[in-house]
Amino acid sequence: MRCVVCGNDYESCFEVTMGRDTYVFDCFECAIHALAPTCARCGCKIVGHGVASRDDVFCCAHCVRLTKADEREIDEEETFEWDDEADVDDTEDIGDESARRAPRR
Repeated sequence: MRCVVCGNDYESCFEVTMGRDTYVFDCFECAIHALAPTCARCGCKIVGHGVASRDDVFCCAHCVRLTKADEREIDEEETFEWDDEADVDDTEDIGDESARRAPRR
């Protein structure tokens, strides 16, 4: 039998059936590469239980917390429009013209 991931023709290959599909692997590494879910945050393969949050699966609670923190920052982030007409103190040369413009909320 031949491994579906690496192509090795190995006498001790094994089969894994998921649903209606059956796969042949020569080692657990290939099976994990092909079948294990991927963490929605860091992209590592999840070997074990993982952590489900909404529609995503994460490798650990740390990745869940980081993702939720990122979502809060995006929701709470203030957006600014630049007001080119604002009064700005031009006595200090700061080099970058865009940095001199005053933010308008």
